[in-house]
Amino acid sequence: MKAFKLSEIAEYVGGVLKGEDFYISRLNALLLAGEEDLTFIDSKKRLSEANQSKAKAFLAPLGFSEYLPEKSVIEVKDVRVALAKASSLFREEIAKPSGELQFTHIEPSAKIHKEAIIYPFVYIGKEVKIEKGVIVFPFCFIGDFCEIGEGTILFPHVVLYPGTILGRNCILHSGVILGADGFGYAQEVRDEGFKNLKIYHFGRVRIGDEVEIGANSTIDRATFGETVVGPGTKIDNLVQIGHNVRIGKECILVSHTAIGGSALVEDYVMLAGQVGVSPGSVIRKGAKVAAKSGVHGEIPPGEEVAGIPAIKASLWRRAVVIFEKLPEIYKEIKKLLQK
Repeated sequence: MKAFKLSEIAEYVGGVLKGEDFYISRLNALLLAGEEDLTFIDSKKRLSEANQSKAKAFLAPLGFSEYLPEKSVIEVKDVRVALAKASSLFREEIAKPSGELQFTHIEPSAKIHKEAIIYPFVYIGKEVKIEKGVIVFPFCFIGDFCEIGEGTILFPHVVLYPGTILGRNCILHSGVILGADGFGYAQEVRDEGFKNLKIYHFGRVRIGDEVEIGANSTIDRATFGETVVGPGTKIDNLVQIGHNVRIGKECILVSHTAIGGSALVEDYVMLAGQVGVSPGSVIRKGAKVAAKSGVHGEIPPGEEVAGIPAIKASLWRRAVVIFEKLPEIYKEIKKLLQK
């Protein structure tokens, strides 16, 4: 079990330790934490619970040590950021497979670093390049000419279609599929209606460094060229990204978001749950889109939008209030018309 002194944790997260310095062996939630756990608090509303908690060590905002006189407190500017950094110290190490590597097919032309870890029941195609520290769990398919950067992890049942490129330190959770054909068809008019003709795809998917992709999310290959996800972007479970989409760096895409083909999402964009982005739309740098919104056209830089179609969030909130009152307003209008 890992253990760190509070002073070490404070230095790592950029905080200041107030109180006794001792070893911590686990990070835990406030209501679950024990005496050897580090927990966190970010609101004065929970001070009573914190003082009654068995936990002796806390991450807390600046100045909170005076409210927790019997606790050791690491004071930080941003508790959530400090929590993220502290969590990396206590993350679980992935065990190496023991025994012989059975039921795995590796093409002779594949180049696999000696320090990569490949589990049984994996297929690795021709000319594949796998760098140092990569971990590939059982039942993964890695197609011809794929490249996987140093330290990247593929959890079970990940599929990389041929030509997919992954950067360094990426995490692909179970069921991720990269490089399937985009949804592209042409309708040939015929006497009885029309026939759907498949448009074959010749491009690939390119994923930048430190991208995390949640379970059962899919990213389609480009018709021509590349579908791109920029470095540091985090994608939740069950997200669909269409062909030729380009996503910038450090974006957040929450579950059930769907992005249509050839859309552009610039850096630092946040798309909340169930957002739909129509093909060819543009979302500029730093924009935020509220849950269940529908984006069509262009969203300016830094704009916060909501609704279907998405409009300024402040305007949308006022419109929702009016919408709730429409039946009453309608009655009043009818009375005025009758007069």
